[in-house]
Amino acid sequence: MLDHLFLDTVGALRAALEENLLERAQDEDRLVYDLYTGELVWETSVNLPGDGDPPRVSANLSLDWQTWSQSAWRSLTMGEEVDEMPEIGIEIVFRVQRLATRPALATLLAVLPEESPEVGGDRLTRSSPVVEETSDEEGAPPELAVEVVYEGAYRLPAPGGTEASGAGTVVLPNWPGARVVAGDALSPRSGATRQLSSATEATLNALGTWVASTLVRLADLALDYLPPPEDGES
Repeated sequence: MLDHLFLDTVGALRAALEENLLERAQDEDRLVYDLYTGELVWETSVNLPGDGDPPRVSANLSLDWQTWSQSAWRSLTMGEEVDEMPEIGIEIVFRVQRLATRPALATLLAVLPEESPEVGGDRLTRSSPVVEETSDEEGAPPELAVEVVYEGAYRLPAPGGTEASGAGTVVLPNWPGARVVAGDALSPRSGATRQLSSATEATLNALGTWVASTLVRLADLALDYLPPPEDGES
């Protein structure tokens, strides 16, 4: 099983979010395995501490490990060549909700750049904002929300062996110190697994910091919010 690479990535991102003091909604933290396609998807939602329930600003994150990428990674660990390097898909949805009035979108986009910081040499790209308007009761003031999506992938770099690495070793240059020995089978207790986990943590730490700082900038905007619902209200 090579799912450890994806699970280590999930663990590294979770740790980065926690180190930046973000709160995760436990009921929205889930790992999904598609029995038909073999794809793995992890989803979670984070917000700033003390921002209310529901929070004014939040970020919904998802990582996906598609079947073709799993197969490509399996080939690399066996010392085989691949036509396309494997990747882990990343999606981040920043959401501003409980709005009493429609905000100026230019104000929101001023703190949401067109691209994220680099993630292993690639960047996540921003989509156009989407405005939602809902009203639970007739005559009640509408509640508005705005979502902005960032999408992209962490593409694993081309492996390059060195004489110091020894035969049958794959080195991932952008993951410092990460090494996978071909034919190792990558058991949960293997050294390769631990090294990949450490490198993934270093790679994704900046992403977790960026998510946290973006939520802070969104929360600092002078927007018109509705009060949080009283206890017992849905």
